[in-house]
Amino acid sequence: MAMLSDVMLIAVMPFLNGFMVELLTCAALFVWKLPRRPHFGVRCGVSVAVVILIGEVTYILQWPNIQSALGNYYWWVWCIILRFFLLYVLCYWAIRQCYVIGRRQGVFYTVAAIAAQHCVYCGTKIITMKLPGDYSDIDTWPGALCFFILTVMFMAAAYWLFAKPLEGQMPERLDNSILLPFLGLLLCVNVFSCLLETAGSTTGMTVTAYLLIMLTRFVTCIFVLALLREIVGRSHAERDGIVLQSLLRQQQSQLAADKATIDLINVKTHDLKKQLTLLDGRISRQEIDDLNGLVGIYDSSVHTGNEALDVVLANKSLLCEQQGIRFDRMIDGVLLSGMKPADIYSLFGNAVDNAMEAVGKIEDGREKYISMVVRHSKGMLLIHVENPYQGGITFEDGLPQTTKADNRYHGFGMRSMRMIAEQYDGVLTANADDGVFSLDVLLPLPA
Repeated sequence: MAMLSDVMLIAVMPFLNGFMVELLTCAALFVWKLPRRPHFGVRCGVSVAVVILIGEVTYILQWPNIQSALGNYYWWVWCIILRFFLLYVLCYWAIRQCYVIGRRQGVFYTVAAIAAQHCVYCGTKIITMKLPGDYSDIDTWPGALCFFILTVMFMAAAYWLFAKPLEGQMPERLDNSILLPFLGLLLCVNVFSCLLETAGSTTGMTVTAYLLIMLTRFVTCIFVLALLREIVGRSHAERDGIVLQSLLRQQQSQLAADKATIDLINVKTHDLKKQLTLLDGRISRQEIDDLNGLVGIYDSSVHTGNEALDVVLANKSLLCEQQGIRFDRMIDGVLLSGMKPADIYSLFGNAVDNAMEAVGKIEDGREKYISMVVRHSKGMLLIHVENPYQGGITFEDGLPQTTKADNRYHGFGMRSMRMIAEQYDGVLTANADDGVFSLDVLLPLPA
């Protein structure tokens, strides 16, 4: 048992606390939810084995053969720096081998892994150096276990603070002007760290000076990770803004098309009703009433006091009729006079579309209905839409999340509605309670 314990302490713990395990684990924190390549298990196993094997072989070779062969201590340090560069390249290669990402995305995740590994190592080192007795000596069981536990704790913190917020947000629109400065900064941190540690071991360095170096590395890499997270957030916000503007332009064009269609339907319906009156006396009154009822389904005349809203409601009323959904409305369209027609079409069109989609999924025998109210409320304009739903609704940032598998280009309807509400200095809220979903938009009325 004593021999096994010695083997664990001399071989296993240094491996677990080693640079390559830290780097690969930090990389995994950021990439484990990315799209995987075929035969992922085999690719992952081979890539990890190759990286660790090369890492361990180069580590063994650098002690003490290269140092004695080169003679000059600083040449040996530059060999260590080149080893780190090689391992960073291998980390990039392993990520690209296992996950379906582009070159720049691979560089992004490699930079994130390097920064996280620096944070984990420096944070752990700073704490263990201040521990008493054997707890600060990594060559003893207490010290090795403390180092391992602290490493795991710092990795968990790195995941929750920096990796988890990036899940589902693969970096897009990356260019060299963003990636190269970060990569260069981390490489400089690595080079100067090696040089300073070497200088300290040859000329002597106080504990305080060493701690300051570690703290500088730690803080620098924290800022790098924070900036990487911010870059991804901003790039996705820009993408969402572009998509939302594109949707609004499409809906503006759709407004004109729908208006022309509704006008044509109304004209044809009016003509049919006139033709039916001419049949009076030729067929029975019951048959005329039945035909009038059928034609009435396509009578799309809606008069709310707002032309754009009339077009939306006429279109959606036809769709609700076809799907067996009761569409209740109590609307004062005059209150919407301060809004652009395209915004009205987009806001109400998305609201009714979402409601129809939810109601269409009801299979438990409940009544299918959509209720809409537009009225004056305490000096404000209140828009209220509610509908029953089946299943569960997950909210994020106050909005229901899309249930579609690919959420990158879905879920923009609710966001565009919120954007329109905020454009008019209003607020949008959504709630789900006891099987009924309600959407409320509160807008200030023009003076």
